[in-house]
Amino acid sequence: MAEEAREKALREYRSVLLKHTEADGRVKKLREDLRAKEKDYDKTEDDLTALQSVGQIIGEVLRQLDDERCE
Repeated sequence: MAEEAREKALREYRSVLLKHTEADGRVKKLREDLRAKEKDYDKTEDDLTALQSVGQIIGEVLRQLDDERCE
């Protein structure tokens, strides 16, 4: 009887351990995905900043050209 309880406890322990291992794997994968998405987000932010800078430069050049045309 004690042996049966011990075997049952071991089976339950193995089951919980397996679930924990699977959950740990999912968490690691999600962390990797999060890092990749954060990297993509940062790159997008940098690209937008660069685009805004280029737009400002173009706007300044166009303004200068308009000023020269108006004179």
